[in-house]
Amino acid sequence: MIKVYKNDSGNYVCELWAASTKHPDSIFHMEDFETVDFIEPEYQVFQWLLECASKLTFPFHAKELAEYALKNWVNFM
Repeated sequence: MIKVYKNDSGNYVCELWAASTKHPDSIFHMEDFETVDFIEPEYQVFQWLLECASKLTFPFHAKELAEYALKNWVNFM
């Protein structure tokens, strides 16, 4: 399961859940991603999720996250 949300600080967080029911397998924070100042953060979530996907160990997990990003976070279509 993929959860993307804004935390209390207003920063985006991506949690990847699979085997465990008590804690996510991976957590990524958009504040660790190098953003562009003149583009709103909401329009950069797609690129950030692709970077997160590139850091995953298994290709099928990376593909699942990339497909999620394409389906839910492409703002220019």
